[in-house]
Amino acid sequence: MAEDFRKLLKEDMRNSETGERWFEDLELGEVFFFSVQASSLHGSMPATLLDDIMGYEAFQVTIQAKHGVFTHGRRGVWQHLEDKSWWPLFADDTPIVYVAENVPVATAQQIYEDLLACVAAHPEIAPKKCGCALKPC
Repeated sequence: MAEDFRKLLKEDMRNSETGERWFEDLELGEVFFFSVQASSLHGSMPATLLDDIMGYEAFQVTIQAKHGVFTHGRRGVWQHLEDKSWWPLFADDTPIVYVAENVPVATAQQIYEDLLACVAAHPEIAPKKCGCALKPC
């Protein structure tokens, strides 16, 4: 089992007056951004700003394919995840972004672990680097 994703979250912004807070995205290899949010602006339970992140029962979770990662076709990254039990929780926001609200902690942990396993098992989905190593080819 991977480390508890909640321990990896770093607060990026907070506005106590509005109950808004944002955590930094977790980068998973060269393939995904894993975004977990919880505040009055997000689909979390409770939908309020808690100081103790362990107090949330559910989170808003966004998974995003990084620039250059194939999303469609035989080599598309999403094909490696579509058979997961949690996949139906997500709605596509764009072809590279999927969002789910009120995702229970255990399910969010499973999503995190499945994304890590996908990156490890399918190195071919990471964008190839050009000789200059500055951008994906």
